[in-house]
Amino acid sequence: MTSANKKGALLFAGGLVLGGLVAGNHWSSISNVAQELLEGVNTQLTQSQSELIHAQQTIVQLEEAMVARTSDVATTEGLIEQKDVEIDQLKAQLVQLTHQAKQMDEMNATLDIKVADQVDSISKLRARLQNTDVLYAERYRLAQAVSDLNERIFKASHKAESSQQACEEFKKGNSWNWVSEKDCDNFNTYNQKAEELMAEFEDQSASLDKVNRELSAFGNLPVPQDQLAIPQEPKTTPKENITQEQSQQ
Repeated sequence: MTSANKKGALLFAGGLVLGGLVAGNHWSSISNVAQELLEGVNTQLTQSQSELIHAQQTIVQLEEAMVARTSDVATTEGLIEQKDVEIDQLKAQLVQLTHQAKQMDEMNATLDIKVADQVDSISKLRARLQNTDVLYAERYRLAQAVSDLNERIFKASHKAESSQQACEEFKKGNSWNWVSEKDCDNFNTYNQKAEELMAEFEDQSASLDKVNRELSAFGNLPVPQDQLAIPQEPKTTPKENITQEQSQQ
């Protein structure tokens, strides 16, 4: 091989080596860049996958929250419907109670009137009983007075009758008995006393009759226990008693 050829061969060989080195460095640089790009892409992919997973989890949570909220809304709507029913029932009860309260007010008003009437009736009955007690006491007093007067009139009339016989014998002047002017005076005294008692008897009897009529107007009211034993009223007047006694003699 000639010297020129050797130089040419060396240059060619050197060029190949140099070209290989340059080419190797170039591809090595490209490979590094590609690796870096790949790693970056992988990193972004991993991050994207993580974000996707997080997003999916968020979506699931949101869906669950929506389901729960939907359930809550349904429950709330159910509660609202239930409360609406309860409100309607309460309104109906309120109407019923209002009606009952009105009826009670009317009943109370009626009862108030009845109570007022009862109080008035009781007051009148109490006054009536008090008046009756007074009348029974007055009747008891008058009956005793009439009975006592009847007895006193009978005694005075009897004494007047005895004195009258003695006075008549004294006036005739032929009596065997001990008679005097005093017998005539006694007759006048006893006779006047009997007439006074008779007048009082008539007044007391009239008052007693009036009380009996007033008691009859009250109806069948109970007689006070302390006045059950009322003296019996004389069925005849003292004059009738004296006349009967004289007729028997």
